[in-house]
Amino acid sequence: MATLQGLDRGLRALDLISLTAEGLTVADLAAQLEIDRAVAYRIVQTLEEHTLVARQGKRVRLGAGAATLAGRFQHQLVRVAQPVLQELADATGASAFLTLAHGARECVPVAGAQPAVQQGPVQVGYRIGVRHPLERGANGVAILASQPPLPDEPEEIVRARELGYSLTSGQLQQGATGIAAGFQVPGAAGASVGVVAMHEFDVESVAAEVRAAAARLSSLGTA
Repeated sequence: MATLQGLDRGLRALDLISLTAEGLTVADLAAQLEIDRAVAYRIVQTLEEHTLVARQGKRVRLGAGAATLAGRFQHQLVRVAQPVLQELADATGASAFLTLAHGARECVPVAGAQPAVQQGPVQVGYRIGVRHPLERGANGVAILASQPPLPDEPEEIVRARELGYSLTSGQLQQGATGIAAGFQVPGAAGASVGVVAMHEFDVESVAAEVRAAAARLSSLGTA
């Protein structure tokens, strides 16, 4: 099926602008899209009218409209993630949770699910909406591990990146073990899905379920 050229160029322009923190000039945008500068100006003007971009001097950056759309996507993500979380909780017998990065230093669980059949004498009640440092807990470590490597990273993050999942114990709640896998969400600094339990479980099999859940949720942002 043929694409709409104008819409395609506008979306490609928006994507290019989003990838550069300092923004792009119209000349840069025209060069990267391989189009005439006058066409690039019209694309920017159209995006600007819809508040998707904003011009600051000669540079074009994302506008408030882009943030609004990203926020709406995150609300939709929470809704569509619920059945994925429930399936994960039932498959592992542990509390499942979805976590989003909150700024550069914290994360916050935004949704959770409990298994239909409880395993072990104690069930972890994950506190939805309570922020904590990214460096503590499987969910935060998984988010950091899904990002590009940084110099002098803690071994825990390096190992999580190598394995494709994080594993922590007792960092947020005494006696609780968590496993999480990170994935990317449009408009967010990062996200993770995982489980936490007070009882022992098979790490490899649970990690496989967690990674599968992360892949399903990640596909929502790239479909």
